[in-house]
Amino acid sequence: MNSIKCILIEDELPAMDELKFILEKYNEIEIVGTAENSNDGIDIIKCLKPEAVFLDINIPTCNGINLAKKIKDVNSKIAVIFVTAYDKYAVDAFEIMALDYILKPFDDKRIDKTVQRLKKYIDISRENNISVESRISELIKELKNAKVVNIINKIPCENNGKIILVDAEDIYFCYIESEKTYIKLYDKIYVTSNNLSEIEEKTGFFRAHRSYVVNINKILEIYSWFNGTYKLVMKDPEKSEIPVSRGNVKKLKEIINI
Repeated sequence: MNSIKCILIEDELPAMDELKFILEKYNEIEIVGTAENSNDGIDIIKCLKPEAVFLDINIPTCNGINLAKKIKDVNSKIAVIFVTAYDKYAVDAFEIMALDYILKPFDDKRIDKTVQRLKKYIDISRENNISVESRISELIKELKNAKVVNIINKIPCENNGKIILVDAEDIYFCYIESEKTYIKLYDKIYVTSNNLSEIEEKTGFFRAHRSYVVNINKILEIYSWFNGTYKLVMKDPEKSEIPVSRGNVKKLKEIINI
């Protein structure tokens, strides 16, 4: 593929140099400019028309989230990739259609995942000549499904048109109903685009049944049911009961040493 023109907006020169060093290892990535503040960043984008921008959250004269919105006003198709030392802005980044969100300190493997995602996005965008807006649902789904935010113990869920990140330790169990995946907290239920296998892999939860994964730490009681199966009673107010299929009983016993 033709090289992807990128710019870096970062006020910390050591961080910029490190990121630039990692990205320059990729033949597909062409860093055409850098900026240390928001005003210069906007000017460079207008002049050089890059396809992607690596943007720090905390930069002089403008918050990175607000700057990203201004960048989208200049070029709605540009891929915005946030780089920051703080994970608290991840939800805001998702909401403004960021392609990715990388936490400092940088990790080569983590950057590689970002580059592969960027290449895929640019390939499809170039082939179909489509805008970010028409692809946002697919990209957000990829972000939610992938272990790419460096907050692997958080599950993205939908809530009133927004994405919230739920701590795995707050989840009691997850289940499938009417082809949707639900996350059960103590007194709340959310929908997530992650499937149960993805949640199991991210969190290490116990796969009790093909329709349930369970946080072992939230189990109140276990009792035998019928035909070699078990039921789990959870610690939520409803004392929800989760079936354990016969094929998963052995694994349950190994986990809890019974």
